[in-house]
Amino acid sequence: MAGLRTSLTRILEEYREAVAEPFAQHPLASFIRKNAPTAVTTALDGQLGSFKIEGSAGAGNWATVPWISVFDLTVTDTATRGYYIVYLFHHLEPIVHLSLNQGTTAVRKEFGSHCRNQMRSRSELIRSRVADLTGQFRHSEISLGSNKSLPLDYEAAHSFGVSYHLSNMPSEDKLIADLRGMASIYRALTFRGGIDQTDENLRDDVSADNALTESRRYRLHRRIERNSSVAALVKKRLGCRCQACGLDFSERYGEIGDGFIEVHHLTPLSSLAEDTIVKYSIETDFAVLCANCHRMIHRWIDPSDLQGFTAKLKSRL
Repeated sequence: MAGLRTSLTRILEEYREAVAEPFAQHPLASFIRKNAPTAVTTALDGQLGSFKIEGSAGAGNWATVPWISVFDLTVTDTATRGYYIVYLFHHLEPIVHLSLNQGTTAVRKEFGSHCRNQMRSRSELIRSRVADLTGQFRHSEISLGSNKSLPLDYEAAHSFGVSYHLSNMPSEDKLIADLRGMASIYRALTFRGGIDQTDENLRDDVSADNALTESRRYRLHRRIERNSSVAALVKKRLGCRCQACGLDFSERYGEIGDGFIEVHHLTPLSSLAEDTIVKYSIETDFAVLCANCHRMIHRWIDPSDLQGFTAKLKSRL
């Protein structure tokens, strides 16, 4: 199995010649989609948690800039929205950038011709939120060697990172250390509010740092519960009947209640911290609850104690 250094090197060596060949079933395109993400997954071994790794050489045709991304499912599961870690390969030169970047498609759709200003503004916000953690990475702009829209968007959306040239590719250990360092900052960024600008005023609403931390923990907790891709997996595995009171909305309300249920993240808030690896074991880390039970369990002495909460509820019925 190819390591991280071998994978990045192969793409840098072969991509510019490969794009002159038919895209369909090309071995390098397959390598970028399958083998390279596996190398990234292996490099993050023990730190994966909720990370999803994906590579793309294009959709139907060669991409101007191929990429390999690391998505935290708490934030996003796609390169089109949110923020994520990504290896971006230069269009013309044998250079790859490890970048904390953003989903540019959603920003472009929302802000139109002003999208790059918004991307740069969000990049500034990201840098300010984790300024104390990014010493090993560069904050300078990156170049991807193309005047096409998407590469220029990636350049505007870049927050910080490190660049590698084929002629001076670091060791496997250094590449892994950089990737793991980026993953730790990625988790801290999410804990600190990500690109949610409303969090900038959070300190004005609390009286002490511990209150700020608790508020951030709660926000992260709710972000996990409201993540649509996670909710879909939980409902598929656990069903849509409230695990506390037994309510099934389809039985109560008919077809308008089909598939309706809320997802509760059982991990205690006290265990969520900047360096938390948020895990997604559907059977042990989540429950499905009706809206009332979900709100009440958050008032329970231990919101992670579904069994105790259910027993208390039943004792009152």
